[in-house]
Amino acid sequence: MIQNLLFSPFAYETCEMEKPDFKRFKSGVVLGLRYCSKARLSGKYGVPMIKAYRGAVPDKFITYSDSTRVTDYSCGVVSFDSDNVLERVWNNPEKYIPILSRFSCVGEPDFSLKLEYPLSIQIANTFRNHALAYHMQESGINVIPSMSWSSTVSYEFCFDGHEKGGAVVVSTIGTLGDERSNMFFRLGFEEMLKRIAPDVVVLYGDVNESLRMWLPQQLHVCVVDHNRFKRARKHGSKGSF
Repeated sequence: MIQNLLFSPFAYETCEMEKPDFKRFKSGVVLGLRYCSKARLSGKYGVPMIKAYRGAVPDKFITYSDSTRVTDYSCGVVSFDSDNVLERVWNNPEKYIPILSRFSCVGEPDFSLKLEYPLSIQIANTFRNHALAYHMQESGINVIPSMSWSSTVSYEFCFDGHEKGGAVVVSTIGTLGDERSNMFFRLGFEEMLKRIAPDVVVLYGDVNESLRMWLPQQLHVCVVDHNRFKRARKHGSKGSF
């Protein structure tokens, strides 16, 4: 259910109070409230809604940290970087939005939802992903939703804030190395298909034969290899993002 109230600390108390100016409050920066002050909220935890991506899906994708070193702006950008890279965007989005806006589409930020993380951190990271993605969309960036989850408990919030349909991007990096990770990836992927019903899924990373066997045949899947970025980092090439 979408909450139509403006996002503010007082929104649940009364609609008659004046909406605070989030730029005046330090918490508006730290917590990201200023990024999504006009967003509709969804789910139990008030995750900001972002629009589905219904544009063309590029043939190539690069990472946030690689985006300062290329001139081919027809490619897309995925957010599957370390959280340290994403923190730079979070802390100073106005510096990076002009860079990212050059590209065909940009993946929704993907602050980690790791199995070992406390649920409170996973919920907070889900909020941050959507708050920043909403700000990017409001700034004119074509944001493609990034789907992520951890255990089945995360389904309570990790799919909130997304419209149905359109194209989404999913990272397989680190999910296929062992039976436990593989199981949680498959369970979450199947749940994502039920709740979001995407028209296209971009798989960024490794795709093994086991994964190919259970992917629905009718699903439009685009596989993007990330090996060249791994090779670049192995040989000491670093982005300046």
